[in-house]
Amino acid sequence: MNKPDEQFDQKLTQHYKERKARTTLSASQKKALLNNASHKKPSRLSFTLQLTSLACALGVFAFIVFDSNEGINHAPKTVLNTIDIHDYSIIKTHEINPSGSYTSAITEQKHALDTQHANSLRLHQQRHIEYGTLVKVDNDWYIASCNDEVLVQIKQSLLSDLKGKHAVESGLNTGDMLAMAHNGKGQIVALKHAGVGVRQCGA
Repeated sequence: MNKPDEQFDQKLTQHYKERKARTTLSASQKKALLNNASHKKPSRLSFTLQLTSLACALGVFAFIVFDSNEGINHAPKTVLNTIDIHDYSIIKTHEINPSGSYTSAITEQKHALDTQHANSLRLHQQRHIEYGTLVKVDNDWYIASCNDEVLVQIKQSLLSDLKGKHAVESGLNTGDMLAMAHNGKGQIVALKHAGVGVRQCGA
């Protein structure tokens, strides 16, 4: 080695030894440090964290115990306990039949359909006068009703019957607003102009 490298190595080694001597603890210093650490009381923050952890653990434990007891003492919480099967008009049933084949069936709730039909019939029968626009005339008449966006088709057979009873006003043309009179059964018994006050649906 050359001279400058040797000098640098010596200086580096000397500096390392000095630094080590300053930072290394003596045996008495190490013993004093250990004694202080073993007799030191836990800080207030540490004690608070320990109590918080204990409270959380007890809370989780209590939840597990009481929740499992509830499942034993009470009926299980299922969707079937909260629904009424009669609220549905169609029920799809899937099963394995006695021969071992997969089958499915659709059952319509007769009660729901009967109720729906009765309500529709009652509403239909309550209409005594229905308004609409005569939109097409061929053998049959087509009237766009103002109620529920319904197209009413009046067959030639009914038109002939109504004309024979003088129940169809003369001079009715395509585009005219008509009044259709109904009886208590919901049958059309007369057709005439809607009148001066009714020019269009909703007026």
